[in-house]
Amino acid sequence: MPAHVYRARRRSARIRRVAAATGALVVVAAVAWFSTALLVSVPAPRLVPAIAATRTVPGRALALRPPLPAQEAVALEGVGTIATAGGDTPTPIASLTKVMSALVVLRDHPLGIGESGPEITVTPAEVRTYTAERAQQDSVVAVRAGEHLSELQALEAALVPSGDNIIQLLATWDAGSTPAFVARMNALARTLGLSHTHYAGPSGVDPASVSTATDQLRLAEVAMANPVFRSIVAMAQVTLPVAGLQYNVNGDLGRDGIDGIKTGWVPQGGGCLLFSAATRVAGRRVAVVGAVLDDQGKSPIPDALSQARRVVVAADKALTTLRIPSGTVVASLRAPYAPRPVEVLTASPVSMLTWKGATVRFRLHADRSSSGSLPAGSEVGTLEIGVGGRERQVLLRTSSALPGPSLGWRLEHP
Repeated sequence: MPAHVYRARRRSARIRRVAAATGALVVVAAVAWFSTALLVSVPAPRLVPAIAATRTVPGRALALRPPLPAQEAVALEGVGTIATAGGDTPTPIASLTKVMSALVVLRDHPLGIGESGPEITVTPAEVRTYTAERAQQDSVVAVRAGEHLSELQALEAALVPSGDNIIQLLATWDAGSTPAFVARMNALARTLGLSHTHYAGPSGVDPASVSTATDQLRLAEVAMANPVFRSIVAMAQVTLPVAGLQYNVNGDLGRDGIDGIKTGWVPQGGGCLLFSAATRVAGRRVAVVGAVLDDQGKSPIPDALSQARRVVVAADKALTTLRIPSGTVVASLRAPYAPRPVEVLTASPVSMLTWKGATVRFRLHADRSSSGSLPAGSEVGTLEIGVGGRERQVLLRTSSALPGPSLGWRLEHP
């Protein structure tokens, strides 16, 4: 065989081997590409809001107009503050002080509904306190040495006829001394975040016991969450062992739904009132709580009571219900492999108590496990709805199917 023919054949064979190897590599690469495209995880769909992050409840917001220099604040109990007015300068709160005193006693010596608690024996020293305070024309409840008052009876005597001497008796019984008890009052105020509040004594006779309407509003909500406290301040009268029949000094009880809480007056701080009122919104019983401080009218306590009723009536008119029907479009579900977004709907209706002018918060929470194709009605997350301090969550579902990534899309996006 001629040499040039031999060399040509060897070159041809070598070319064939290289071509075969190249083809094999191309096939392997293609198979790897195809396998990667099929096996790689696809990005999760994005939940895109179709509603604003906040919304204002329609209607005219409640505007409080207290007489100068009074402060006012009102809230929907357990939900949030509806309105405030008059600033936040601390002012003497008189017998509203007894609300914190009662809370300290009930924290240290808890009572349940129907329980009377331990007995407290009235000492000669406490009779002398009663006599001295009566001579000063303080608000007192008659006592006698050796008289036995249960914890519940003492709290009733302190809160219903507003016995300054009785809350002093409770303070000594609870903490061993007035200074120790007042320290507990101020510690609890700090715990509750009452940053503009300071207590100088358990009764409020000392005008150095000061607070603001917004702080007292917070305190009222905490106090009314205690069922024993709530039941006491709703009493129109109480019968005590020595003092006999005593009437509640809160003349608003039973008017415009008012069922508590506490009145107060000192010359330096005017008339004061913490109040709670029951009302109904959309068939549901709700409570409004509020505070009126530093009413300097000619008749301070009656003026404060009258002002509180006006606030209650105005707040009642401002209350409303936020309703979001089932099937409301609140978002869309978008995926890079889907030709168009899919609407996302609320899975159930939502009804929340609120007030005109309130700010409603909306926040979407996506279900991160959702990926690929999804059938219609798939759960894809939740919508969190907030008003004041209350929040609700509702499930979200797709309105239609979300197709998965096509083979072509996968091959283009390995």
